[in-house]
Amino acid sequence: MSEPLPTPSGENLMRPNPSYSTLPELTKPFILDSNNRSYKHQYANIYFVRLVELRPIVEERAKERWKNVRGKPPLLPRILNLTRSQLCYIVGTVYMDMPLKPNVLEDMARNQWLAPPAPRAKFFSAQDAVHLEDESGRVRLVGERIRRERDRQGGGLVTGVIMAALGMETSSGDFEVIDLCFAGLPDKLDVQAGPSSKSNGKGKEKAKSDEDVDMTGDGTNGNESDEKTWVALVSGLSVGAQEAPADLKCELLVEWLTGEGGGISDQLDGGRIARLILAGNSLTTPVRGEDDKKIKRFNNSNKPLFPNHPTKTLSTLLEDLLSSSLPINIIPGPSDPAGATLPQQALPKVMFGSKDKTKGLECGTNPSWLEIGGKSFLNTGGQTLDDIFKYLPSDSRLAMARRTLEWRHIAPTAPDTLWIYPFPDADPFIIKHRPDVYVIGNQPEFETALVGDPDSPTRIILLPSFAQTGVLSLVCLETLECKTINFEVPAWIGDEVKDEVEDVKME
Repeated sequence: MSEPLPTPSGENLMRPNPSYSTLPELTKPFILDSNNRSYKHQYANIYFVRLVELRPIVEERAKERWKNVRGKPPLLPRILNLTRSQLCYIVGTVYMDMPLKPNVLEDMARNQWLAPPAPRAKFFSAQDAVHLEDESGRVRLVGERIRRERDRQGGGLVTGVIMAALGMETSSGDFEVIDLCFAGLPDKLDVQAGPSSKSNGKGKEKAKSDEDVDMTGDGTNGNESDEKTWVALVSGLSVGAQEAPADLKCELLVEWLTGEGGGISDQLDGGRIARLILAGNSLTTPVRGEDDKKIKRFNNSNKPLFPNHPTKTLSTLLEDLLSSSLPINIIPGPSDPAGATLPQQALPKVMFGSKDKTKGLECGTNPSWLEIGGKSFLNTGGQTLDDIFKYLPSDSRLAMARRTLEWRHIAPTAPDTLWIYPFPDADPFIIKHRPDVYVIGNQPEFETALVGDPDSPTRIILLPSFAQTGVLSLVCLETLECKTINFEVPAWIGDEVKDEVEDVKME
C-alpha cells in the first residue's frame, strides 16, 4: 500500500497504484528449471522449432503480398524442389556466410597458435553471402533486391531470420531474388484478456506521435503531470564502480525519486511514478585493490579482499527507494552475476537484504514480460541488439530494434553468435505478441520511436548507461509519451588532477 510523500508545501502525495502482473504465461518460457537443466541438446533443435512456428505466418503474409504478381508464382514446400527459370517463392531460415565472423573450429584446426586478433565491432564485409535454408537444403540468394536490402539504412539481414523470397533459380544454381517478405509485426497483446486472445487493434487512448515526445528533460509539464502515471526506466547503474561520479549520480537519482531533491515541481513529478524498472547492469564487476594483488600466507588483517562492495551499495539504494513506496523491477545484464547465456535468470532477492527490506522488489529474467496499468512491457538487457549490430552495416540501433519486431524474434542471431541455453523443443525468443513498450537496455545513447498502427502503437525505448550519461527515462501509461531527465555531476577534483598528471607525462 502506498504511503504519502511529504512535500515542503505541506501536501502529502500518494504514488499511483496501477495494476501489476508478471504475465506468467509469457514469462514462464524464460525460466529454467535448475533440477532439469541440461546442456546435452543440439542447437539445431532451436532452428527447427523457429522455422516450424514462423513458417505458416510468413507463408500467409507472402501469399497476400504476392497474390497479384503476374504468373501466379507458387510456393515451393521445399527449397530442394527449385526448378530453373521458374518464378516461385520459398520460405526458410537466413544464413549469412561471413568471412570476418569468428569461427572456433577454424581456430582449433590451425597448426600454429597465434595471438587472437582484436575483436571487431562489425562482421559485415563485401564478401558476405546470403543463403536461405530449410530441412531439405540451402540455396544462395543473389540479385539487386538482396544488395539493396543489405545496404539500405535500417535494413539488412542476419542469421536466423525466417523469411520468404520471391524469384527464380539461375543457370548457376543461385536464386535471384525479386522481393522479400518477413513475418511482420505481431498482433498487440491484450493484457485484459490474456496472451491467448488478440487485440482489436484499438487502444484505450491514442498515443502521441514522435513529434509530441517531450525530450527537453526538464521534468516539468505543468498540471498535466498530475493526471498521468509514469514508469521510470534506468539501465547501467554500475553501482560499486571505482569512479566516484557514478555513485554520486545514483544518489541524485534516489533523491529525485524519493522527493528529497529538486523543487516542488520535481517532487510532484516524482510522486506520479508508479514503478521503477532497472534494465540490466545494475552492478559492476569488483576490482581488486592494488594492495591486495599479493596474497599473503599469514595475514591477520581485517582488510577486505575487495575495496568496494557493489551488492551492499545497491542494496542500500534499493532500500531507500522501497521505503518511499516505489516498487522496483530489476532484470540482469551483461555485467550482473546471472550467467553469460540467455535467458539470464533472475537475481536472488536474498542478495539485496532480508525479506522485510526487499518488500516491493521483483527480480525478473532477461528477457522478461510485465504488465503495469494495463500496458505490457517487454524488457531486455541489450545483448540481443548488440549482437545484431555486428551483422549490419548500419549504425541505427533504433531501426534494428524495429526490425526485431518485424522478424518476430528478439534474438535471431542466437545461437550462431549469441550464447543461449540449448532448448530441446522450444524457442522462447519468438515474439508472439507485440508489447506496448519494448525496452532495450545498455545502449550507446537514448533513442525512442513509435511503430505499428497509430491507434495501437508500440513504444521502443533504447536506454543508455546511467553511470555514463545520467539519463532517466519516463514513459506514460496513459499515452505512451516518453521523456528523459538528465542527472549531471560536476567534474571530480581527483579526476582533474589525474588528467593533468597524464597530460604532463605525455608532454
